[in-house]
Amino acid sequence: MIEILTLILSSSVILAVPILFSAIGETYDQRAGVINLGLDAIMSLSAFVALMVCFSTGSYLMGTLAAISVGGLVALIHGFACVTIGINQIISGLLLFTLANGIADFLNTYLSGYKVFLAPLKAINIPGLSQIPVLGPILFQQNIFVYLAFLFAIVFGFVLYKTTWGLKIRGVGENPEACDAAGINVNRIRYLCLILGGVMAGFGGAFLSLGYLGLYGSGIASGRGWIAIIVVILSSWSPYRAILGSLIFGLGYSIAANLIGIGIGVPSYILQMLPYITALIVIIFMFKRTKGPSALAVPYRRK
Repeated sequence: MIEILTLILSSSVILAVPILFSAIGETYDQRAGVINLGLDAIMSLSAFVALMVCFSTGSYLMGTLAAISVGGLVALIHGFACVTIGINQIISGLLLFTLANGIADFLNTYLSGYKVFLAPLKAINIPGLSQIPVLGPILFQQNIFVYLAFLFAIVFGFVLYKTTWGLKIRGVGENPEACDAAGINVNRIRYLCLILGGVMAGFGGAFLSLGYLGLYGSGIASGRGWIAIIVVILSSWSPYRAILGSLIFGLGYSIAANLIGIGIGVPSYILQMLPYITALIVIIFMFKRTKGPSALAVPYRRK
């Protein structure tokens, strides 16, 4: 029983990682007043690029750098559309979702003759801590992506709440007019946050193909980008609380995967619905209790 519980909890930490990466970046996006609905597709495209570059170069680092570069570039397109031109952010995000997914699937189909498989990154055991019963295998026997995700959540939480730049970001999302009057370049901060959000989604995609699956398949993100947006709301736009929110949904994915693995007689597609049922329940009970940044999804134009 202990072994099964340890396996489920360890898997939940792993499956929380792509959600957490994306949620951290999206927290910055929305704190600055911009929402990006293309996260899921950015993760899928980044996963494909990471796998192909890693396969071509033999370097997991190069694959990861390529993935985050692509993520930042796609987010930059979203920034040009909704920050510079002023297109509705929801429409721009959905178009971005369609574009990035389409590119990933097209390239995958075009290169379908080349079946690429890689060994996922190996776990790094933290000396001493990895030997702790139960807790060690869950938290301290993971690969580098897992450690980076939780480290980034802490670091970016500190930056958001304890630094001048973080104060400017929060100010831009609440009252861009006042920030502009104080000499803060509102649109530049929004661009920087969007690029950061794309980079973090790129990390999530790189994890899926290089740190978890070792391959690419159409729709590899499987809705994790949408779940990340829900985590942002659930966590009240805090990178710290996004850790807990991501783990909750990671646990949902883990339970579903393990129940499918042991074959309990329930159709797999019903078990695969567990994370999304969880998301629906969370939205129903938390929607009225949350209040996002005042200028969220509102384009800013100097008067």
